[in-house]
Amino acid sequence: MYLKSIELSGFKSFAKKNGFEFNTPISAIVGPNGSGKSNVAEAFRFVLGEQSIKSMRGKRGEDLIWNGSTSEPRGNRASVKVTFDNSRKIFDLDFPEVTLERVVHRDGLNEYLINGSQVRLKDVLELLSSAHIGASGHHIISQGEADKVVSANPKERKAMVEDALGLKLYQYKRIESDRKLKKTFENIAQVEALRKEIAPHLKFLQKQVEKLAKTESLREELVKLAQEYFKREDVYIHTTKEEINAERLPLTDALGKLEKELSDAKNILAEAGKKEKKEYLILELEKELSHTRALKDSASRELGKVEGLIDAQEGIVRKQEELAQS
Repeated sequence: MYLKSIELSGFKSFAKKNGFEFNTPISAIVGPNGSGKSNVAEAFRFVLGEQSIKSMRGKRGEDLIWNGSTSEPRGNRASVKVTFDNSRKIFDLDFPEVTLERVVHRDGLNEYLINGSQVRLKDVLELLSSAHIGASGHHIISQGEADKVVSANPKERKAMVEDALGLKLYQYKRIESDRKLKKTFENIAQVEALRKEIAPHLKFLQKQVEKLAKTESLREELVKLAQEYFKREDVYIHTTKEEINAERLPLTDALGKLEKELSDAKNILAEAGKKEKKEYLILELEKELSHTRALKDSASRELGKVEGLIDAQEGIVRKQEELAQS
């Protein structure tokens, strides 16, 4: 693995897009004071995820963005892109080249990209740590770095050694695991509190479910009993209807005979010319006819009641059958 190129745009003194190709094992960037040599080194720190603006000679993120000149207006963003050769698969990515890019906006927002895909800072740091690279690693030695190593206390030297050995990756993973574990315990506590809170309501709902199950069972039993009852009622109603029709038929025949006899009697009396006898016979026949008609009317009323009851019972049976089918 080796560094192939770096591209800067709007970063510090690089107002326009500039780039450097590294085609030899050893490369040197030279120039007079103030030409931006240190800015190139700081660009490496920046793109590798350095979070200390102070280490890049700034106070805020916007201090890293081209601030303008008489000939070139100030920029709103700065970006640095580096490309590594990954033919030996030093990075755990299935690409022959790995490109890292970081963009900072004047409002302080940062963007990170790996091979053009936007990612998190955490993803960049883990990828670099897997290859023993990092913004704070000692492969970048700035002015005074050697003195810093010599004057460092044991804790700082330990951190330097761990960084050089590539232990940052595991430290990141441990920190992330601790964070997830803490979050898991918090979630468990929340779930337990919620369980205690809803336990009474769950008991109430369980009782309601039991009541509903019992109600459904009773409803099914009621439907079965209703179906059996209406079947019996249907048989009874049809039987009663047939009996009434059987009783009404002789009455209708008898009424027809009496009406015919009355008509014949009227004709006979009219021919005989005997007024008193005719009136007496007519009166008797009319009495008998009235009685017969009364019997017929009574039978018709009873039949009407029965037919109404039959219609009502048939309607109820249909509704119960529809209810049972639903």
